[in-house]
Amino acid sequence: MRQLMLFALLLSFTACQQQGDLPKLEAINSSPVVAVVNGISIHESDIDNEMANLPDPMIQYRNDPKARTHILRSLIRRIAISQKAKRLGLDMNPAIKQRMQAAQRQILIGAAKSWQLAQMVVIQTSEIEAYYNNHYDEFSVPEQAHARHILLGSEKEAWQVLKKLRRNRSLFEKLAASHSLDSNNKSRGGNLNWFPRGVMVKAFDDVAFSLKKNGLSTPVKTKFGWHIIELLGKRPAMQKPVEEVRDEIISTIEHQRLQQWYELVEKEMKISITKPEYQ
Repeated sequence: MRQLMLFALLLSFTACQQQGDLPKLEAINSSPVVAVVNGISIHESDIDNEMANLPDPMIQYRNDPKARTHILRSLIRRIAISQKAKRLGLDMNPAIKQRMQAAQRQILIGAAKSWQLAQMVVIQTSEIEAYYNNHYDEFSVPEQAHARHILLGSEKEAWQVLKKLRRNRSLFEKLAASHSLDSNNKSRGGNLNWFPRGVMVKAFDDVAFSLKKNGLSTPVKTKFGWHIIELLGKRPAMQKPVEEVRDEIISTIEHQRLQQWYELVEKEMKISITKPEYQ
């Protein structure tokens, strides 16, 4: 039963691929033909492409014969339905035509982007280092705290809860679940995960960042109510080394070069904006 559910998921997943996820362009598909639908061939590589788009948790099934068979059935059905739509003349509907043209444009844009990226001069180490130095602050990570809290409606109630915690700290999650007014995290024991200064209100920040690890605050008043805060950990501010952000910088430089190319392409075209309000 579990396998049948998996294959159904595979079938629906491959049928819902985004138009932006484009296969590599090939002049001729030389892989073996595994099926033909109304004269349209489905190749082994078509199944491979669909399998390559499966989410990582399902990678173990990418070479599973049953899974590949279900992918093939999905491809057959999609081709058959699209052919039926053409026979019905649905591709001549103005609204459908417009959507098909939009999809074609997206495919061509993706192809043009891939082509231009392939033409780009390789980004040199000196360029990466220059970008890093000119944007040094962008790669700094501020001090962060990891805390949990219980939000109460009154100071009296906050002190009552604090007394219970001082006697038995292991009750924190249970008390958060039963007493906290913060519905966003009470179900996970009041855990706020990691956050830098400025994310929380100032009164909360000041106390959270002043606590020592595993420290428990006295009731803290904010506009939301009264908080009992426990600091679970703290990370000092740090600077990411250039080696760690190398790929990020390359992507940014590539994006900048693409934008420059897009502007040049626009200048090559004859463009006329006919409505004054869009000038």
